[in-house]
Amino acid sequence: MKNLKLFIFVMLFSVILVSCAKANSEPADGMINPGDKIGDFLITTGNDKDVTYVSKLHCPVDLETSTESCEIPVGTKVNVSNSFYGKDLDAIWSRHTYDMSIEGRLVNLEAFGPIDTSHPVVGKLRNWNVVIVSDKPGTISIQGSSQLDGETVEMNVILTFIAP
Repeated sequence: MKNLKLFIFVMLFSVILVSCAKANSEPADGMINPGDKIGDFLITTGNDKDVTYVSKLHCPVDLETSTESCEIPVGTKVNVSNSFYGKDLDAIWSRHTYDMSIEGRLVNLEAFGPIDTSHPVVGKLRNWNVVIVSDKPGTISIQGSSQLDGETVEMNVILTFIAP
């Protein structure tokens, strides 16, 4: 009987410790990978049909800070990468460099990979397949910097997920 009580006590204590432990989704190198969470925000990938592209939203821009601020409904999957396009998209893609951070943490872009979509005017677009979604209201910031043939384009976006 004493052994049974000790066993039950140890098991309950273990369950309490595990339930109180904070989940650590941040890898040792600090880079964001698919499936990581930052607060209530899931950083993931998506397919073209289920995703809204921040590059197509045309949200208001604060010219002083070059920051685009977008309000979107909770649950919306938003691709937060710049779009690349052109006649020889594969060559353009191979020459570009791109760095992205979310809330100050670098994104492991290779782990997310690219995604191609269609645009009615420019044709095929390519983005890094970095998607943010949240099931709760909140705000998250994204910074990006792309370089292509000596030209740099900076991107600063603040996404605010709002209750519908």
